[in-house]
Amino acid sequence: MHERSLVKTLLRHVNQVAAENRASNVLDVTVQIGPLSGVEVGLVESAFNELATTMKLNVVETALVIECLQCHRVSELPDFIFRCPGCDSGRVQVISGDEFQLVSLTIGEGAEHD
Repeated sequence: MHERSLVKTLLRHVNQVAAENRASNVLDVTVQIGPLSGVEVGLVESAFNELATTMKLNVVETALVIECLQCHRVSELPDFIFRCPGCDSGRVQVISGDEFQLVSLTIGEGAEHD
């Protein structure tokens, strides 16, 4: 299950950001996951809950969005048919939907400030 190793990497990054901000604890973490990321949301949530028992995970699922290289139309694709709904061209570029990224984290009351 590669989701577990992704969550471990995510938590290392979260802990690094928290340390850089002199935070003693992190309450919740928000990540963005797209349908082309190759990541199962349920498995990420399960691994996160197992590995980070003191934090809450918020998942923002992003849509698959493409730009047509022929007519330049930007469209959300409800399925994985990579054709422009405007001109039917197959020359498209993914704009969003392939991400697995940290969006934000919430630092708890115990944070130290300068």
